[in-house]
Amino acid sequence: MFMNLSAKHVVIAFLWAMFVTSDCFVMADDRPITVTGALVTVIQERNIAASETGLISKVHFKAGEFVDAGAVLAELDSTQAQLKLQEAEIQFGKALELANSDVENRAAKKSLQVSKAELARAQEAVDRFSKSISQTEMDRLRLTTERAELLIEQSDQTARIAKLDADLRRNQVDFARHTLDRHRVLTPIFGMVVQVSFHPGEWVETGKSVARVLRLDRLGCEGHVASEAVDVSMIGRPVNVTIHPPNGKSVTLPGTLTFVDPQVSRIKKDVLIRAEFDNAKLTILPGMSAEIEISGSSKIARNDAPGSK
Repeated sequence: MFMNLSAKHVVIAFLWAMFVTSDCFVMADDRPITVTGALVTVIQERNIAASETGLISKVHFKAGEFVDAGAVLAELDSTQAQLKLQEAEIQFGKALELANSDVENRAAKKSLQVSKAELARAQEAVDRFSKSISQTEMDRLRLTTERAELLIEQSDQTARIAKLDADLRRNQVDFARHTLDRHRVLTPIFGMVVQVSFHPGEWVETGKSVARVLRLDRLGCEGHVASEAVDVSMIGRPVNVTIHPPNGKSVTLPGTLTFVDPQVSRIKKDVLIRAEFDNAKLTILPGMSAEIEISGSSKIARNDAPGSK
């Protein structure tokens, strides 16, 4: 009886060893991961730069105001650019008029018809009375007809060149309009203007920041977690971000895990993670402390992971 019991134990131990070393076995922890000591951050921040050098003529917003994406923050004096655009439009109109005109072509075709008619009548007269028209006159009439044919070819070539010139003038209009548009300083994002660096009457150079805008309707939250708890495959998982305002009640908002740093800290052996969440009510501010709770299981260690065989 003792020997039979020992044999059963051996079999059970063997089967357990086979089970835990099987390629289909997965070690998983279904508990959510909580990241403490996180911080609310800005995910979009723009220093809106001037695209042209010039004098600031208008500033449409001040610090603390919200702006929509595409809003004009400021304008540079554009008198010269407007004159350039007007000149380009006039030149384009002139070129388009020439390109659409067929007067020269119609005149050349009419001249050819007359020349051919004269040559035909002369040839008919010669056929009736061989001495009625001299050979010199016949050569002249033939030359006039050939010249009329060449004039048609020349008018066709002139029309093609006129169309190319019109295309060139159109591009010049587009360039002048683009240059004029560059005298307006636009914000590419929705957010709050937190800084205005130039004011009307001041000179700004190309590339200099005119205003700074922060997006507040969607924020990020960053924190550090042990490297063995997460990996990059978890990006996209839902999270809950709990924010702790300095003088208010904690708020929990749903979000998404958007970043897991693939590099492990040498000292603390942890990694940086980042989540994003909507802040439609604009009640959460960057810099507030928070916690991140990642839904689902933690990092899964599989025997069939790349490089395990």
